[in-house]
Amino acid sequence: MSVHVLPSSRERDVHENLKAFIVRAKRSAAFGPLDWDAPVWKVKVVKSRRASAGRGDNPELHFKTRKRGERGVDDAKPFREPFASFAKALIRLREEASPAHVESHRVTIRACRYLHETLAPQGYDPCLLTTAHFDRVATKAIDDATASTAYATGKALVAVAKALDEHRIGRVRLDWKNKVPRPSSDGRHSKEAERRREEKLPSAAALDALPQIANRHLDDPDLLRMRTVELLVCGGWRINELLTIAANCEIEEPAMTDRGEPVLAPGGRQIVRYGIKYSAEKGFGSTIKWIPTPMVDVAKRAIADIRRITDPARADTAWMRRHPGYVNLSGLNGGDPNEWLKVVDIASSLGLKRNSGSRWCRDHNVETIKDDDGYSLLTRRGDVCAAILREMPRLPPRSQMGLEDHLFLVRDNFFHGRRSVIEGSVRFVVNQMIADFISAYQGRQNIFQRFGFTEPDGSTIHVTTHQFRHWLNTLAQEGGMSQELIARWSGRKDMSQNAAYDHVSGRKLAEKVREMIGDGRMQGPVGDVAERLPPVDRTTFLEAEVATAHTTEIGLCLHDWSMAPCPTHGDCANCDQHVVQKGDARQQAEAERQLAETEHILALGEREQSEGTYGATRWIEAHRRRRYGLAAVLDIHKDAGVPDGTLVHVMRSPAALGGGSSGPVRAYP
Repeated sequence: MSVHVLPSSRERDVHENLKAFIVRAKRSAAFGPLDWDAPVWKVKVVKSRRASAGRGDNPELHFKTRKRGERGVDDAKPFREPFASFAKALIRLREEASPAHVESHRVTIRACRYLHETLAPQGYDPCLLTTAHFDRVATKAIDDATASTAYATGKALVAVAKALDEHRIGRVRLDWKNKVPRPSSDGRHSKEAERRREEKLPSAAALDALPQIANRHLDDPDLLRMRTVELLVCGGWRINELLTIAANCEIEEPAMTDRGEPVLAPGGRQIVRYGIKYSAEKGFGSTIKWIPTPMVDVAKRAIADIRRITDPARADTAWMRRHPGYVNLSGLNGGDPNEWLKVVDIASSLGLKRNSGSRWCRDHNVETIKDDDGYSLLTRRGDVCAAILREMPRLPPRSQMGLEDHLFLVRDNFFHGRRSVIEGSVRFVVNQMIADFISAYQGRQNIFQRFGFTEPDGSTIHVTTHQFRHWLNTLAQEGGMSQELIARWSGRKDMSQNAAYDHVSGRKLAEKVREMIGDGRMQGPVGDVAERLPPVDRTTFLEAEVATAHTTEIGLCLHDWSMAPCPTHGDCANCDQHVVQKGDARQQAEAERQLAETEHILALGEREQSEGTYGATRWIEAHRRRRYGLAAVLDIHKDAGVPDGTLVHVMRSPAALGGGSSGPVRAYP
C-alpha cells in the first residue's frame, strides 16, 4: 500500500499568502503612482537627500539582474516572476511602513538580486527559499564585494528573511541571522590596519600637488572646483553639507573665551574669528564652522571666487522666481506663451550652435512643426520655457532657503568640456562634478593628470572628497584636541562617532612618546628606568612599557586596551599610567575646570556628611582622591623648573590614594 504525504497547512497556504502580500503592495500609495510591471520604477521618495546629491526628483529602482557585459552596456534582464512581484511588494511595503532613502531600498534590491540568481533551479519561487539559499547568498556577497558592502547586503538579507517569516510566505520558518561579519575596526596595530587608515587619507603627493594647482591660472569651471576642494581642506565638511551652503554664509565676530573675555593677539589687537554657516547632516542641524586662523584667508578667497562665478546663475534664479513661467533670455523672458518661434532663434538664445536647436527640442520633448516655407522649424515659447524650468533643481521639503539663496549654482553643461553652456538654465553643483575633478576614473583625466602630477611611483593621484574630512579629524586627534571639540567642529551629535575618523594609530602615538623618552623629554619612573638601561635594552623596554597611547582631556594615557580594560576609566588624574604634557594650555584649562567642579561637588558632599547622610563619607573620599590627582596635574603645569613640552609621569602616595593629607607625589626632580 502506498503512503501519500499530504502537504501541511502552511505549505498549502504560502502561495495564497504571497498573493495577498503582493495585492496589498499594489494597493499601497508608497512611492506614488507606479507601473507595477515595469522593471524600472521611477519613484517619489518621502525621505529625500539634499539636492546637491544629484539624484534628481524621481530616482529609479531597478528590479533587474546584475550587468555582466562591457562597461556602458546594459544587458541586465528583469527579475522573473513570481520573484519580481515579491521583491517589488517587499520594497513598496517597507517604504509604506518606514520611509527610507532610495539608497537603502537599493541595498535591499541588491540582496534580492542575489536571491533571484540562486532561485533559478526552483523557478524563481520565493516560497521555496530556505536558510541554505540565504547562506549561499551571504557567501557570494562576501566573495563579490568589499567587507562593508557585503555586511550591508547581509543586513538586507535579514530583512528579506524576516518578511518571509512575518507574512508566512516561506514553507519553513527561517529565523535567519546575518552570517556576514561586521567590518572590523580592531587590530589598530597591524599592518593591515595601517593600510586601511592610509586608504582613507589623501596621499602626501595629493596634498603637495593641490596648493600648486590652486595658484595656477584656471578657467572658471576648474577654478570653482579647485576652490571647493580648498574649502574641504579648510573645514572638513561632508561634501553635501558644503554644496548646500548659502551665498551669504560668512560670519565674523570677536573671539571670546569661555569666561566672556576677549581673545587678544600678541600685539594686543582683539582677534576676530571667521566662520561659515551650514546645515550639518545626521541630525546635528544648523551650525557654524569656525575656520582655523591660518586658513581664514584661503577660505575667504575661495568663497569670493565661488560667489563671483555663480552670481549669474543665482541672478537668473531670482529673476525666474519673480516671473513664473518665463526664462531670463532674449525671446523667452516675456510674450505670449503660445507664440511660435523659430528653432534657430531658440538655439541662439540658449547659446547653442545654429543646427543644434532641433536636437535640443527632441531631447527635451519640445514639440516642433515646419514653417509655411516647408524648411524652418517652429516651436512654442511656452514649451521651451517649460522644458528649461522642468529641469530646475527641486529643493527638499525641509529646506529653509530659496533656490536663489544657495551658493553653488551653475548653468547646465558648465563643467562639460565639449557641450555649450545652456544660458538661463540652473543646476546645483553636485557631488559627482567635484569627484570628476579630483578622482581617477577610466577614460577620464582628473586635475592631477591634466597638470602632470603623479604619485612617487608614477601612478595616478586619486582623492575623494571625504578623505579631507578624515585627514582633518586625524590632525585634530594628533594635536590632542578634545573629543567633544572634534565632534562639535565636525558636526556630530555623538562623540563616539569620532572613532570612525581617528586614523592616529595607538602605535604611531606610542612611537612619538618613545621618541620623546629617548630624547630625555620625559620625567618620571619610566623615563628614569629607560635612561639607566643600555641602549640595546632600552628599545625593548620602551616597546613593552609604551606599546600604545591615546590622548585624554588632561594628558596622555599609556594603558594598552588590547590587553585589558582600564581599571580606573574616567579617573585619569589618579591613574599611574597617565602622563601630563607640561605647558599644554588646553589640558591645563580642562584640569582647572575639573578641579573647580570637584571642589564644588566636594563641598556639597561634606555638607551632606555633616547632616549624617548615609554613604556620604565614601563619596567624599573618592572626590578627595580626584582633587589630589587634579592638583598634581596643575602643579606640573605651574612648575617653572619643567620645560614646556616635557612629558611628566605622576605617581601617587599611598596616603593620597587613601584620602589622607600628604597629597600626590610627583615622580620628577
